Amino acid sequence: MTPWNPSFACALAAALVPIALAGCGGAPQAPDSKLSLTVLSSKPHEVSGGDARIAVSAAPDAAGLTFLLNGRRIAPPLVGAGTRMEGVVSGLADGANTLEVRYAGPGGGDASASLVLTNHPLSGPIFSGPQQQPFVCRTQESGLGQPLVDNQDGIGHPVFDVVGGRPVGHSKSCAIKTQIHYFYFNGDGFKPFDAATGYTTPPADLKTIVLKGASVPYVVRVEAGTINRFVYTIAMLAPSAQRPDTAPGFETASWNRKLVYWLRGGVGLGHQQGSAIWFSNGLRGIERQIISRILAQGYAVASSSGNEAGVHYNMRLAEETAMMTKERFIEAVGQPKFTIGIGGSGGAVQQYLFAQNRPGLLDAGIPVQSYPDMVTQTIPVADCPLLEQYFSDEVARDPASPWASWSRRALIEGSNASDTAGNPVTNKPGSTECINGWQGAVPTVLNPVFKDPRYELVAQNYGYPADVFSKVKWTHWNDLANIYGTDGDGHAPSPIDNVGVQYGLGALAQGQIGKDEFLRINACVGSWKEPSQFVMWDAAADPFDARNMQRSANCRDPDGVPAPRRAGDLAAMRAAYASGHVFTGQRLDIPMIDVRPYLEPSLNMHNARQAFSVRARLLGANRAAAKNQVIWFAAEKADQSARAIDALAVLDRYLSDGAAPAAFNDRCFDASGAVIASGTSVWDGVLNQRPKGACSVAFPIFSSPRMVAGDSIKGDIFKCKLKPVATALGDGTYPEAARFTAQDHQWLARIFPQGVCDYRAGDLGRPARW
Repeated sequence: MTPWNPSFACALAAALVPIALAGCGGAPQAPDSKLSLTVLSSKPHEVSGGDARIAVSAAPDAAGLTFLLNGRRIAPPLVGAGTRMEGVVSGLADGANTLEVRYAGPGGGDASASLVLTNHPLSGPIFSGPQQQPFVCRTQESGLGQPLVDNQDGIGHPVFDVVGGRPVGHSKSCAIKTQIHYFYFNGDGFKPFDAATGYTTPPADLKTIVLKGASVPYVVRVEAGTINRFVYTIAMLAPSAQRPDTAPGFETASWNRKLVYWLRGGVGLGHQQGSAIWFSNGLRGIERQIISRILAQGYAVASSSGNEAGVHYNMRLAEETAMMTKERFIEAVGQPKFTIGIGGSGGAVQQYLFAQNRPGLLDAGIPVQSYPDMVTQTIPVADCPLLEQYFSDEVARDPASPWASWSRRALIEGSNASDTAGNPVTNKPGSTECINGWQGAVPTVLNPVFKDPRYELVAQNYGYPADVFSKVKWTHWNDLANIYGTDGDGHAPSPIDNVGVQYGLGALAQGQIGKDEFLRINACVGSWKEPSQFVMWDAAADPFDARNMQRSANCRDPDGVPAPRRAGDLAAMRAAYASGHVFTGQRLDIPMIDVRPYLEPSLNMHNARQAFSVRARLLGANRAAAKNQVIWFAAEKADQSARAIDALAVLDRYLSDGAAPAAFNDRCFDASGAVIASGTSVWDGVLNQRPKGACSVAFPIFSSPRMVAGDSIKGDIFKCKLKPVATALGDGTYPEAARFTAQDHQWLARIFPQGVCDYRAGDLGRPARW
């Protein structure tokens, strides 16, 4: 226990502690209040790994304090000043633990405080539910060696002898021993650094940074280990050799006491550990540029492969992993002044959902090219192959079809299209965002028999049995079976629904297509089959996965049979809300700068609409929370790493000062990085009816198939409320210019026997409390 300074304690006693101590002057008396005992590293019921950082307040005399863990006396190493001390308590058993601190003061001035800490295994889970099997360990790919043998898994997970290459056991937890590595920055990237010799004989290409006015070596200390079965890293500056890893407080010498939590993107289907953000070979392009600049400013950077959405897209599991990783950081290093999230795509989605579902995990965020969430994104994305297959059939039937013009398809799909962009399906000019951005996405989310060959390769490389994945159903819904449930065949229900959706309604209203084309599209577009009916996707022969669509051979005939629509599972929709996988806009209590490169010309999936979908949900649910989101766009060729670093500086100032700085506002940048415009009106015309603002003009916003069909930019309706076709024919749903005939009325009624969408009524799949 750290020695206490009696004279210092005496000097502060009268002002800070309602206890007068013998020797400090004044007669001893009983305390007016009890000691305060709190846990800093996590919530008391969510401790993991057997230890927790605690704080003791109003402690007048360390020598008079006694700590007991489950009734057994312990002596945790505490440091502090004044009336507050903190340190790490170890030795917690799994389950509930009672930590008690007692103060035996003179003259009967006793006080005590206790806290129940519920500990969970470091390998998890805490609240995310049963852990997924099979699960491939990949620590060796991260340069961290084979996982530890625990022989608890009877289905696989071989661990190999390094010398002989023979299996020596199994690892259920995929755990490794905590390791410390050093790296140095050479201007282009990070290289391994020998801490024993590198400071005295530095590498020739080692760069320096200026820290506290002095030029020091740019060396980084990285702690690596496993938490919740995923690989975590904690990186901090280590510019001096005088940093023994066992000395208390060594970590804070160059730390600015602020933490950046790095999150990666993608949409994965689990069953594997992922790889670490590894500094010698694992940083990716712009990631390396941003992280190197963050570390050079003194920030600590924490990350986990469990916070890479391309490893899995279970946001409950991602939240749990981030919480446990941050807990480890606080225990090993200390409590940061604040934590700022940074990450792109799926890493950006995590920030919005963490802010909604786990207040306090992050204090601010920089979501880069974000979506509000990926579950509601599957609604319009599932439309894309249906529409592209329809257009393909029309052009095959008649090469002179108006749909042979690629740019014309934007009238129905809403998103951008180009007559000149390269097309990965045709290998010719002309394509759409539906193809270039999303063509391969739907099978990996909806097709339960689709197998990503990368998984097969990983299994082979690790010596897993050939059939290790034979029972896995490769959909997002099955990946989260503990949330969505499964049927008797093991298939998870899908919320994908297009009953009543009138594709191209907006184009009809604008006179961009005629009524016959509108009716043909809706009669022939069809829908997706049930999961149990899917067959393997053949991308070359069947680029839009048409074999898994419900179609009709004579749908074009007004007297024919329209292709059926699919009704989504209401329980699955409600489970998506209840599990926190839908960003509703009801909560955003932290400042967020939504940074986005403008990628519409590239037909990229990270379309510009998404930032405003977030804001529209905020405005619809909690207008006050909408003030916490600002939107920055930059030209595609601008330095995107510079925008992220600028955003970090703005948020740092915001959190440090406790008030929004002037730069925390909407803005947009040109290719040189110069500000085109900033302020409250720059995005006018996107979510309001005002004339377009300067940024709205510079960066046009496109829509989606569902928006053209009548949905709003929020894009959060799984299942629309239906109104009868007869009602729609009389309430102005269709333009007078369409002039439907009696035969058209009959065709429309056959296409939509249950009615058509009334988007004003909201989402039928949304539980009442959300």
